[in-house]
Amino acid sequence: MNHDRYLRQQGVEGLAADRLAAMHVVVVGAGAVGNEVVKNLALMGVGAIDVHDFDRVELHNLTRSVFLRETDVGLPKAVAVAARARELDPRARIVAVEGDAWRTLTLSGLASASVVIGAVDNIEARMRLSQLCLIAGVDFVTAGIDSRYASVESFHFSRGSCACYECHLPESAYRRVAARYSCGWLRRALLAEDVIATTAITASVAGALAVQAALRVGGDSLVHARRTLVDTRSGVSTTAAMERAVDCAGCAALSPRPRRVAGGGDWAVALAAHAPEAEHVLLSDALVFGYACASCGTSDGARRFVGCRAADFDDTIMRCQRCRELGIRVDIRAEATVADLRALSAGTPLPVKYLLAQAGTHAAVCIDLED
Repeated sequence: MNHDRYLRQQGVEGLAADRLAAMHVVVVGAGAVGNEVVKNLALMGVGAIDVHDFDRVELHNLTRSVFLRETDVGLPKAVAVAARARELDPRARIVAVEGDAWRTLTLSGLASASVVIGAVDNIEARMRLSQLCLIAGVDFVTAGIDSRYASVESFHFSRGSCACYECHLPESAYRRVAARYSCGWLRRALLAEDVIATTAITASVAGALAVQAALRVGGDSLVHARRTLVDTRSGVSTTAAMERAVDCAGCAALSPRPRRVAGGGDWAVALAAHAPEAEHVLLSDALVFGYACASCGTSDGARRFVGCRAADFDDTIMRCQRCRELGIRVDIRAEATVADLRALSAGTPLPVKYLLAQAGTHAAVCIDLED
């Protein structure tokens, strides 16, 4: 490695060139904040950067995204951002990953990452990333912005038990998430997405703080989760430690951290080997267990839906294709008995990332179905 390239930052504690070159950082989100995060990582000499995003470049992105150009409109954001970031440091391994991060990230893949930086703009995505990182035991940094404020939260899952992203979420946040769904886990088909006014200023502040937290600039050795909020107009900032909530909806069932075992292609065999006493399991993805019309009694179409992820459908499937009434009853569950799960899968692979089961009086076991 050419250390002269990073000569001016060698005097900063925690920024040794060799350490940064050995790091593998996963960035989820290639929008305004994601652009700033990837830019800073590349300039500072991070050796491997994965850029995850499912979206495509639109014209309005150009005023807040340093890597994007008019010629990129219509291209996948991850591809456009990764390509330009490679120009900053051709020796870095910068990979674009197109698609929903919940589908493209795996627990085994995350376990080898140094840190995950979430640059996403919705609460639900942050909740899911936090849970994945907690189970994988990898640190998680999340950044959020609006037109005035930049917020960065860091969770040190690699260093033991600490608060997760949900530990300090207000009840109103869960109501906002629930408003996106009309029946269990079926999304509202006609729901308009929230549009948050943002600027390049707040994006750049959030991106800088997120990378500083992720790289532990200054030799950060904190164990507690931490939140930093900056008012970009006044310049006032506050930093607070976040304690773990013992009754947290996101991590109560995950503390102590579940022991992750490979599913080996057969969840039932893995469950019998590692949690033989378990009668119930938690599913990483809610599944459709039943589908029938309450008006005419038909179950036409059940084969299309039963056994699938509820997230793959919206509430239009609740209208019966035979009688046209809005009378379909959909049985959706994110928790099931082992017997019901056996009946549902009937020997076929389950379309979930993992199962969580209690192994007697010990910590929960995570059956990783993608490993």
